[in-house]
Amino acid sequence: MKRYELIDTLRGLAVINMIGFHACWIMNFFGIAVTNEVLYGRAFMVWERFICIPFIVIAGYCFSLSRRPLKNGLTVFGTGLVITVATCLFLPDIRIVFGVLTCIGSMTLLMIPFDRLLKGFSEGTRTAACVGLIISLMLFLAAYKINDGYLGFSAAKLMLPQTLYRGYASTFIGFKDPSFYSADYFSLIPWLFLYMSGYFLHKVIRGSEFEGKVLIHGIPGINIIGKHSLPIYVIHPIVLFIIFWFFRQ
Repeated sequence: MKRYELIDTLRGLAVINMIGFHACWIMNFFGIAVTNEVLYGRAFMVWERFICIPFIVIAGYCFSLSRRPLKNGLTVFGTGLVITVATCLFLPDIRIVFGVLTCIGSMTLLMIPFDRLLKGFSEGTRTAACVGLIISLMLFLAAYKINDGYLGFSAAKLMLPQTLYRGYASTFIGFKDPSFYSADYFSLIPWLFLYMSGYFLHKVIRGSEFEGKVLIHGIPGINIIGKHSLPIYVIHPIVLFIIFWFFRQ
């Protein structure tokens, strides 16, 4: 199967963005230049969404391209678990529980049985795949604020029972317990719907002229970063911590 260099390039750009974002976050941790007002301001919130949204859409898109989705899902989930254990033990004040890797790994594993159920629909006509894409995006938008206790939008909210928002299992799904803290938190809902939009996007584009003539081209150098995104994701915060720790001295 030929490699889609544009996908690696887009993933690489997201990784570069992520390194910049984490650099600012670690600078704030050490009290260097970046204040809390800046880090938790709207601009940084938008920046963070521009990083994670492409990552998750690409992960969903690549599900059908993978020959070993079970292995990939377990690898990503396991890496997220290692990060959780390491941060809880050594950096409890900035621990990462249910972070983006745990979420992507979980969604990949869940998509394996879903793929079997959806195969007849998603691999039918391109129109059917478009319908799946639109429904997935609508569900993502409708559930986007589920962590905050409601579905829908500010003008049309459906408040959810607060009894749902108790415990780690509920938090993992999307009903975030008020006492829960994580420096990086991605619940299954709403992000599974965004992952599924990437899954259906692949079905829409598959076999098209865009796939054959556009996706095969990428930006040299950046696409290499995209191909090795997981080890870079794991290693770069450690490197940044060491750099800024020495800088603080």
